[in-house]
Amino acid sequence: MIFYLFFFILIVFLLQVDKMGLIKRVNLKLIAFIIIFLFCALRFDVGYDYMYYQNLITKNIDFYEEMFNRMEFFNRGLISISQAINFPQFYFIVTSFIIIFLIYDVLKRESHDFLISTLIFLSFPIFFLSSLSIIRQYVAITIIFYSYRFIKSKKIIQFLTCVFLAFLFHKSAIIAVVLYWLYDRHINSIYYIVLYFVGLFSSQFAIILVGFFFPEYVTYLERALGTGGDKLLILFQILGFFMLFFINRKKKNNTNYNFYMATFFLGLFIWSSLASYGHAGFRGSLYFIIFFVLLFPELLTIIKQKKIIEYLMYLICFVFFVFSLWLGMKNTTKDPNIPYRVYFISDITTFKKDIKFE
Repeated sequence: MIFYLFFFILIVFLLQVDKMGLIKRVNLKLIAFIIIFLFCALRFDVGYDYMYYQNLITKNIDFYEEMFNRMEFFNRGLISISQAINFPQFYFIVTSFIIIFLIYDVLKRESHDFLISTLIFLSFPIFFLSSLSIIRQYVAITIIFYSYRFIKSKKIIQFLTCVFLAFLFHKSAIIAVVLYWLYDRHINSIYYIVLYFVGLFSSQFAIILVGFFFPEYVTYLERALGTGGDKLLILFQILGFFMLFFINRKKKNNTNYNFYMATFFLGLFIWSSLASYGHAGFRGSLYFIIFFVLLFPELLTIIKQKKIIEYLMYLICFVFFVFSLWLGMKNTTKDPNIPYRVYFISDITTFKKDIKFE
């Protein structure tokens, strides 16, 4: 736990110094994200699915051919390269690089407050901590996040290319196609209200829609894998309720803000609708809720006493980060993140037991 606290405080310190302009001619934002990248790339057995990929690369797994063939094209490629060079960590280095530096690129270009966006990304477990577990899907999510530049510039070919690349990492990325048509739309407030409240009671309706448009994913709903992140869902539903009061407020003509709002409530609708079916809703919502890291700094500009709220957010994010780690320690099956271990100084022959992959 101490290592994680030091890591979080170091990132906040670097970005706060950068924000205050105390050090010139040094890109502290980039340094902070290089540290985050190294934290991810050098980890060993951190994240629920780490050992699944490790065992797949080393072929230390039952039904290897079946498991390998179920992977998407780019994942098979990375796994094959890792096997060819006899360096399993290559897979985690490459995927960590894609995830972290695509996030960095988007925040640097789009965020109204780089520090706040980074804190939201680090402290909300559906973002950073989840990226350590659902690895290949998070690569797809960050590619979609990066494609926002093409959504804004109305470059549909480049956007669809990003969706296709993301699809080759995780098939669920196909759901993100609708993002292109959410931008620059004047959506009436009533639609957000309807999405929010209907999402609370729409589980049966959702499975009918999934069965019609994506029949191959119905099996995931029927199996009800996992709990669907129910505790986190409640938190985001509470956030969503309060955000209903900020729809179009003082930002009616702010296209970016309206897009972030639209993606948040659509993602929340998907998550709420499919929560009773396990991980399906949570996984599908991430392609939309990822834009929350850009939305929250925009919300702060609306609130009076912005500086007080800003410093309060530092504390809230820190507490939430620690609380998320503490919850992981209470997991009876496998603590996904603690202890943090480095692959080249850890006993890689000692694997944790009871590993479950979903």
